[in-house]
Amino acid sequence: MPRTIADVAPSIDYESVTPPELLSPPPVGVLPATASHRGLIFAAIPGWRPLRLDLHLPTTGGPWPVVVYIHGGSFVGGVRETGPWNSLPRSGIAVASASYRLAGEVGFPEPVEDVRAAVRWLRGHAHEWNLDPQRVSLWGSSAGALLAGIAAVTGDRLVGRGVGEGRESAVVRSVIAHYGVADARSLRADASPTGARAAADLSDIVDLFATSSAVVPAVAAHFTAGVRPDYLLVHGDADTRVGHAQSINLHTALQEAGFRSTLRIVEGADHGAAEFSDDTRTEDAVSFLRQSWKE
Repeated sequence: MPRTIADVAPSIDYESVTPPELLSPPPVGVLPATASHRGLIFAAIPGWRPLRLDLHLPTTGGPWPVVVYIHGGSFVGGVRETGPWNSLPRSGIAVASASYRLAGEVGFPEPVEDVRAAVRWLRGHAHEWNLDPQRVSLWGSSAGALLAGIAAVTGDRLVGRGVGEGRESAVVRSVIAHYGVADARSLRADASPTGARAAADLSDIVDLFATSSAVVPAVAAHFTAGVRPDYLLVHGDADTRVGHAQSINLHTALQEAGFRSTLRIVEGADHGAAEFSDDTRTEDAVSFLRQSWKE
């Protein structure tokens, strides 16, 4: 079996070669009632750029529950700063918005392991950042929802090569999926009439994203016995990129497999529309998260 760079190259200890003031600078106050620590390294993979997350903490209380947010971008783009999570710290919920390797860098399923590495890192550093390691959830949008979903339903079972350090669990209590890809094989079939071209383009990206020995299947294909995170699926019925049948079908599959799943269809909303970050959707997300952590 051919060796990889990781087999022959040691990981770099960035903390030993970088001034702490640069590696972990003081927090900035760019969001209301939030202390934001930008660009924290959560995984160092030989041969790849270090993976980073932005950690947004409430300014009072703690230990705080934490949501790991996985951005969208059709697997080819996106940045940590995007997403509907901005108001969560004001509600006493920390947010870690994480980067992951994109389709031009690596094939599926490796980015799922990037998501898992972010969860493990946060658990391993929970005391340092005043986080509650027992209350950890995932939130993904669009392509990020697929990666978050597979990471959630597989728990600690690897689907690619593991990255990062530590033996902490990657199991989460709940998942929020906004206008998510749930079954990449069915993007064309689930597209709306006005979204056929965009769905076909995304499907072609997925085909390039997959390696010769792997496909990018449904979240449901990865269900692992004993792993039962709660799910909140939110999708617009006017989505012209990812048909809302993706979330409807995932909701059905989750319930049939014994998961607790809640489905919200947003009437008239397109992909990534403003409705997904309005007060109604934010309050619904906070209520869902708190209930999942309580139980």
